[in-house]
Amino acid sequence: MKYPLALAAILSTAALVTVGMAAGFPPRVHTIDHAKVAAGFVKGERVLDDEGLVVIAQRVMQRGSEMHDNTNHVFIIQDGEADFVTGGKMIDPKEMGPGQTRGTGIEGGVSHHLTKGDVITIPAKTPHQWKDTSKTGSIAYYAVNFDTAPGFRFPPGVRYIDHGKVAAAFVKGARILEDQGLTVIANRGLQRGPEMHDNTHHVFIIEDGEAEFVTGGKMIDQKVSDPGQTRGTGNEDGVSHHLTKGDVIKLPAKTPHQWKDTSKTGSVGYYAVNFDSK
Repeated sequence: MKYPLALAAILSTAALVTVGMAAGFPPRVHTIDHAKVAAGFVKGERVLDDEGLVVIAQRVMQRGSEMHDNTNHVFIIQDGEADFVTGGKMIDPKEMGPGQTRGTGIEGGVSHHLTKGDVITIPAKTPHQWKDTSKTGSIAYYAVNFDTAPGFRFPPGVRYIDHGKVAAAFVKGARILEDQGLTVIANRGLQRGPEMHDNTHHVFIIEDGEAEFVTGGKMIDQKVSDPGQTRGTGNEDGVSHHLTKGDVIKLPAKTPHQWKDTSKTGSVGYYAVNFDSK
């Protein structure tokens, strides 16, 4: 599949993440419907942009290098494949906006061959480039981008998790990355009681299955299970969201949440991209 130059320019613009004035994690629950996400993948769009958190449904071809002074990235590959270069020195760098630099290439970077199911994290101030998409024409991925903010941390180096490890984690639900305030989980949820995390903020990306997911309200019979972790037997007065493949939901710390009904498909598979605050 080949894309015209005009579309490539649109994608390049969509990938730019501007730094908001209010950095941190948005203090409210926000759901993005799978139809909006699917439309986003067609041309590359931000499906969420809120107070320092940006989620993009993106599709790209080979292009020049870029670097963002304040934006940290978690890329989750959905289809296609590409050689992706991180680090090194940008060639012919030019400032395109506050904190945004683009170049024609990279010298001395590390090349990663990314395919469906791979996950890679890129901290702020790290040059990166989609170098070769010739095998499939383009590569599609979720970009969960988080602006550097007081009280939050992000791993200082590039972290790459291969699709084999991710697939194994989905079988039973496991952390595929846990490093300096960032945790990425390939999880499978069943109906269960509610939970709440005092310092952990979540972005859930639904990969398969469906479920009723309840947020907010009051936890019933709540008990502290671990430091900063509370669990209960149920939830009163919460808001129910019917989540299916392609939906995205984010919720801040101190928000009760519960997988309430997975009877239609037995379970729901999802990525959880979690940011801890101090």
